[in-house]
Amino acid sequence: MSDPRYEAVLTFTDEADPYGAEDAVSLLAEELSLLELSFVRHPSGGPATGGTRAGETVVLTTLLVGATSAPTLRAVLALVQDWLARRNSGSIDVTIGGEELHLTSVSRADQRRAVELFADRHAPREADTPDA
Repeated sequence: MSDPRYEAVLTFTDEADPYGAEDAVSLLAEELSLLELSFVRHPSGGPATGGTRAGETVVLTTLLVGATSAPTLRAVLALVQDWLARRNSGSIDVTIGGEELHLTSVSRADQRRAVELFADRHAPREADTPDA
C-alpha cells in the first residue's frame, strides 16, 4: 500500500461495558480493514512491565489508521460514525493533526454535522482544494 497522507487515532471508550471495549474495537478494526487503507493497527503502549515476557504492550482500545486520500479519510469517519451509532453506546475520540473530535451516541444529524465540519478541516473535498 501507499504511504498514508492522513493518519488518524481512534480511541474507543464505553463506560457501560469497559470490559467489552477491546472486543468492540476488534470488530471496528475488521470493518475498517475493508476500506483501502495503508494500515489499521493498535498503537504501542510502551515497554511491558518488569517481570513479563512481552517486549511491548499495545493499546487494544485504540487504533491507528492511515488513509492515502481525503475521500478515504472521509470514508473512515463515516464508517466510525455509523459503527458507533449501531453500537448505541460508548464514544470515540478521533484525533488528526493534534485536533480531536469526540463522537458519542448523540443524534445522527448532530453527529453527521460535527463529522462534516471536522472532515472539511482535515480532508477537503477535491473541489475545495486549490490547484497545485
